[in-house]
Amino acid sequence: MSYQKKTIKASLDDINSGKMYLPAIQRKYVWSEAQIIKLMDSILLNYPIGTFLFWNVEGKTINEKQYSLYEFIKNYHERDAFINPHAPNPITKENVFAVLDGQQRLTSLFIALQGSLALKLPMKRWNNDDAFPAKELYMNLKSKKKDDDDEITYEFAFLTAKESEKIEPDKLWYKAKDILRYDTTDEVMLSVITSNGWNDAVVMKNILALHRSLVTEEIINYFEIKKDSIDDVLDIFIRVNSGGTVLSKSDLLFSTVVSHWDKARDEIEELLKTINNIGEKYKFTNDFIMRSCLYLLDMPVSLKVETFKRDSVLKIKEKWDDIKDAIVSTVKLLDEFGFNSENIISYVAITPMVYYKFNGGTFDTDSKGELRKYIVIAQVKQIFGTASNSALTSIREALSGKCNHFKLSTLSSVRFTGDRNLRYTEDEITSLFDIEIGAYTFMILSLLYPNLKYSQKGFHQDHMHPYSAFNDKNIKSLSLDDATRIEWQQSRNKLANLQLLEGRENESKNDMSLIEWLKEPMNSENVKYLPSNISYELRDFAKFIIERQKLMSAELKRILI
Repeated sequence: MSYQKKTIKASLDDINSGKMYLPAIQRKYVWSEAQIIKLMDSILLNYPIGTFLFWNVEGKTINEKQYSLYEFIKNYHERDAFINPHAPNPITKENVFAVLDGQQRLTSLFIALQGSLALKLPMKRWNNDDAFPAKELYMNLKSKKKDDDDEITYEFAFLTAKESEKIEPDKLWYKAKDILRYDTTDEVMLSVITSNGWNDAVVMKNILALHRSLVTEEIINYFEIKKDSIDDVLDIFIRVNSGGTVLSKSDLLFSTVVSHWDKARDEIEELLKTINNIGEKYKFTNDFIMRSCLYLLDMPVSLKVETFKRDSVLKIKEKWDDIKDAIVSTVKLLDEFGFNSENIISYVAITPMVYYKFNGGTFDTDSKGELRKYIVIAQVKQIFGTASNSALTSIREALSGKCNHFKLSTLSSVRFTGDRNLRYTEDEITSLFDIEIGAYTFMILSLLYPNLKYSQKGFHQDHMHPYSAFNDKNIKSLSLDDATRIEWQQSRNKLANLQLLEGRENESKNDMSLIEWLKEPMNSENVKYLPSNISYELRDFAKFIIERQKLMSAELKRILI
């Protein structure tokens, strides 16, 4: 079958009338405002905007096989309406089109020419409804290319009605969707140009170009396929999208899952929404969910299309509630440990914890302590930095049949790439004190401060001797030589000068000297790893660091060796 053509207006009419939908194998809408504007400029310049691929399928096939279809987003809202709504069930049309290639472009056109765009304004809070004004697409009918180097010829902008009414000498804003009311050029001349007195040559040229591009010219160049089986459609979909950069590998794999379990998209999106909003928030992805599914069900963990065969996906579907419960429980435990998107280095390292929970593991006090050690060591030693699939498989083999209570010693014999392991030596513990403040030091401190209720309060890393005390100006009076000054300034950010404080306490301490801070009885009574019988003056910083490192090192050895 050869390529066919239709106008943009006809395509929008198909969407509005329920003749065109998106299959579940499609990803979310991701285009930016700038991309939409550039697309509109290309259309008016008569540039190619790519071909489209439509799946022509009977409505009764969709209904009988219970394939999931989604409507196009019309009024996009960055916070409240960014997920495609479900198509009506059952489908009442005799035939419908499902878009296999061209989703982003068609959605952009539908938003621009039928709906609105509501993006968060800068410096506004997400919970403020006024931060998301709904804007429609306008064309400046006075726009013309000023310079050959200009990237845009025709000026488009998403504006509120009030913004469009602002009077400027070089602006005449026209709501782009309004041009779709007129079927012929004569109607445009009479009802738009003449009635408004727009006799300026540039204005006339632009309004006619807009009408021609959207209403009369067949801009949409598409290929139509007819298949009843979504497996056949998926094969075409993957072939089309894997040749370029339209979709990531994760998107394609997700499409494979959806082809065998059409509710997977909703289920996984809901799970991601749940776990990413736990505590101080996380950044889990489809990759994590799909890899975890394979891992928990003792399948190969490589994210390949051939891994997600029908039988595998149906097994995931069957066990989905248990998989979901194990993932949510594990993320809640991570929150209890004080971890979040700011200090999780490797999300892959979390997967064995989910495996333990999925296979009947309990989060009793002893197991929690061992799990905390595992996640800290796995990340600090970068166990999953390379050959992560091999590392996951080795840990799964070691845990198999031993998930009643978690013991890190169960994994002590596992060897990873580069001869790494989950054990620590005294030399390796000493080297931890060379790490500068960041996610790794937070992890280590979480071992040293295990009794803090991280999930209830925001805990932050604090400098015992304040960071600002080491500025050149402040330590000049100590008459340090250059080498010592540099050494102290480097040491201020390292583990021996760090502690964990609840957020409000950290703010109140701020630049307060250690001596002043310790004058508060609550601080002096609760501080940990504070050397005794030494001065806490800044001039004795070198001695303080040595002695505090000894105390912290002794505890780390007790925990890790």
